[in-house]
Amino acid sequence: MILLKNISFSYPKSSINVLENLNVTFEKGIANILIGLNGAGKTTMFDILIGETKPLKGEIINFPILSEVLYHVQGAYISYLVTGKDYIKLVFTISGKKFIKEIDVLIEDMGLVNTREKDLLKGLWNKRIGQMSVGERRWLYITTLCQIKKKVYIFDEPTAGVDPSSRIIIYKRLEELVENNEATLIVSTHHLHELKNMRCKIILLHKGKLLFEGSYSQFIGQHNTINPDEAFDKFITSSYDGIVAANAK
Repeated sequence: MILLKNISFSYPKSSINVLENLNVTFEKGIANILIGLNGAGKTTMFDILIGETKPLKGEIINFPILSEVLYHVQGAYISYLVTGKDYIKLVFTISGKKFIKEIDVLIEDMGLVNTREKDLLKGLWNKRIGQMSVGERRWLYITTLCQIKKKVYIFDEPTAGVDPSSRIIIYKRLEELVENNEATLIVSTHHLHELKNMRCKIILLHKGKLLFEGSYSQFIGQHNTINPDEAFDKFITSSYDGIVAANAK
């Protein structure tokens, strides 16, 4: 497992900590789901994990060297002129994985057994990125990147702008990365309903602090609801109520 111990960070000339004495455990064999309001510190945590940003204090334990890490950034730029085939070839070539030109053979090699996914890849094969929908692009990116073997996978909002059916497919693909319990998967998201059927651990950040860490059932059960969005709102609202009560004293 990967441990973050007493991590604090603030930007230069700012008196406000983006992360404050943060202690988090990322486990192998399950999806570690990072959630929180926009600006809660999720992306900053990712940047600290990969060494892009240095914390003011604290330490990271058991994080592998960067060559063993795959970090998918939400806003990564890919030329709109690149075709689906070109994108797969690019990723495979950079990663040292053999690229197979015959699409039917490649589909088998990638383990695409779902008819919809097979048809989708065939439809995107010669299609330019700029002609694809948001959902098609994200499916292509995630499905391709999941073919690369790493010790740690970090995905920043991989299902943003994706329809519900495609989100389920993407989450299943991500889950397959940790089926053998050898890799660590960390995913940030604002879509919570699909987590019900995943083997996952939820990590809720709020204002740079850990507000909740536990299973999906514990997450919704703590506020006696079956709706994860409602549970999320109650966690956030309760944190503000606690601050108001403390200040009143």
